[in-house]
Amino acid sequence: MKTFILIVTLTASQCLAQMTLTSSNNPVAGDLDNYVICDTNNITQGNSGANQNWSFLNLIRQDSTSVNFVTAASTPYSAQFPSSNLASTNDNSNYNYITTSSSSMLINGLAGPSLLVSYTDPQLYLQYPFTFNSGFSDNLSATYSISGSTVTRTGTTTVSGDAWGTINLPIGSFSNSLRVKYNITTRDSSNPGIPFVTETNVTSYIWFVPGRKFPVFEIIYSTITVNGAQFGNNKTVNYNAGSTIGITNISSAIPDSYTLSQNYPNPFNPVTNLEFGISMTEFVSLKIYDMLGKEVATLVNEELDPGTYKYSFDASGLTSGIYFYKITAGDFTETKRMNLIK
Repeated sequence: MKTFILIVTLTASQCLAQMTLTSSNNPVAGDLDNYVICDTNNITQGNSGANQNWSFLNLIRQDSTSVNFVTAASTPYSAQFPSSNLASTNDNSNYNYITTSSSSMLINGLAGPSLLVSYTDPQLYLQYPFTFNSGFSDNLSATYSISGSTVTRTGTTTVSGDAWGTINLPIGSFSNSLRVKYNITTRDSSNPGIPFVTETNVTSYIWFVPGRKFPVFEIIYSTITVNGAQFGNNKTVNYNAGSTIGITNISSAIPDSYTLSQNYPNPFNPVTNLEFGISMTEFVSLKIYDMLGKEVATLVNEELDPGTYKYSFDASGLTSGIYFYKITAGDFTETKRMNLIK
């Protein structure tokens, strides 16, 4: 892996004015990152540089998704990614494999029922410390098979801390935020009778804020060309709706019945605990809804063994108000109310 570090001397005022990413921004097993997917019309990334003010107060919600972080060893494809200590998934079927350390976060590849790509030269996603005007470039490569054909992948990642300032979102206003710009180009070459070259170009603008592990906002542009002809063009906009701190099995004793306890503390700001019990192995869903009945977070969406569980939920990405949390386990469903006061 070749990495070229750009070192820029900052003025004293700049050093005091924006955040620095460190290994504390690395995800860990048990983290669940919740995102709201928004309409992309009239949403642009705005200016780069120092002391910017970005306003995204008129975002229109369309859908939501969650990214669950688990140990790589707990996944079905761990043998193909021996250097990974972590994996992420949003469907418990397809996984991205990651290595985190005190100095960096590496992407080692992806795997699922229909595709497995293991990088021989991993992708450097972040290196620490990282702040405004930091930057690096990195190469990635892999060889994999799809539909009986061998595909060679090469690519380049270029990352820069291109801006800092205040970002205004429906979930709040965040000063001293850091915007990180990604340019990722991958080139897949194969010859299943005729040569095919598929090139994917992704440009992402990602905002980090102090006190939050995961980005609060993302704008992602992507284009795909096949043998030089444009095949796809896409734009994605999403903001962070709060992250769960993690699930804990607090008792393996089998409860007599299914239960959902009142959250505590309540009212809360911004972390609260949700406890529930299941009396047999079930697929469990635990979700958060706002007063309008819109889903704002998925906390649990997996099969669990009998026992009593506690989930610590960080609602720092939500605004003050009444929320509802609903559990579904087999034929059991129950909903309770909680009050977020900031």
